[in-house]
Amino acid sequence: MIVANRRGDQHYVRGSGITVEVRGSRTMKTMTCQQLGGPCDLAHHGATADEVIKAQDRHLKEMSANGDAAHERAAKEMKGRWKNPLKGMGWYRKAKSDFGRLPED
Repeated sequence: MIVANRRGDQHYVRGSGITVEVRGSRTMKTMTCQQLGGPCDLAHHGATADEVIKAQDRHLKEMSANGDAAHERAAKEMKGRWKNPLKGMGWYRKAKSDFGRLPED
């Protein structure tokens, strides 16, 4: 008897008294800074919407720290969204939905 379980991107197959771990490839998708409300077309790649959103947050912070006014405005807008939880969650749900509809890389 073979039983297969999946945890994240790891697959475990059990049978005949042994367990084998098979690492699967992660499905990646791409969203740009602009698709996430920023001013440029830098591509962020991730397996989940949360990974891409975190990459965008790091990007906005880095560019703002380097004096980029357009990215600084986008970073302030992002912070402002989270001051109003309903508005912030609306943006978050839309970003996750948009990510879900993207084709795989």
